[in-house]
Amino acid sequence: MCCADLPALSGVARWHALALIFYGVRLNAHLLYREVALTREIFQMAPKDATLAERLKRAPVIIGCSLLYFCLAAPLRVTVSAAASSSKSLQAAVACALLGFVVAALGDLQKLVTKTIKGKDHLVTGGLYKWLRHPNYTGEVFGWSASFAAALIAGAAGGGGGVVATATTLLTNPWIGASALGWVGIMFVLAGDASVGLEKKQKAKYGGQPEYEAWLKGSWAGPVFDPKKSA
Repeated sequence: MCCADLPALSGVARWHALALIFYGVRLNAHLLYREVALTREIFQMAPKDATLAERLKRAPVIIGCSLLYFCLAAPLRVTVSAAASSSKSLQAAVACALLGFVVAALGDLQKLVTKTIKGKDHLVTGGLYKWLRHPNYTGEVFGWSASFAAALIAGAAGGGGGVVATATTLLTNPWIGASALGWVGIMFVLAGDASVGLEKKQKAKYGGQPEYEAWLKGSWAGPVFDPKKSA
């Protein structure tokens, strides 16, 4: 599935494809702007000198990320097959996926603008951050979960009815399996490492300050999973 195929799509499949394209283009543009236009003290990662051998050691991580995003795009392969007879529930799932990615984009934009103006140490607690402590992560969790749900709904629609037939269809569809792997993987990244790590950094930096403590009580961290606590 590529951009050249997009005009041939119709209905819910086109919107699903646009949601994924929006996510990718927006995220890459955001990261590129941070690196090119902002000072290192605000958002940029400090450059590290490394030999070719040291850089090659990161190949497994790069390959793993590539496979993760391949699996995250897999739900589109399933919704394409149901585009001609999409149900209201499938349309709702795709709409929720796009909404989640928009929330994540707005969260990143708000934080970028606020910290650019007020400094890297400013605690962002207004706008989306008044209710969501990490709207960028929470929005992505919501978006990717809805995208996976769309795959399940579309896959179930091709089961021909009946619990056994539907279950068999879902379990034997390789794109459903890839979608499930992608969803589990991104949940560990966003609800695990990213959200838990940021919660700990914020607590270490702002803990004890009245503004932070009040914000902590009145906002939601989103789905958070700490593997170390559950071990």
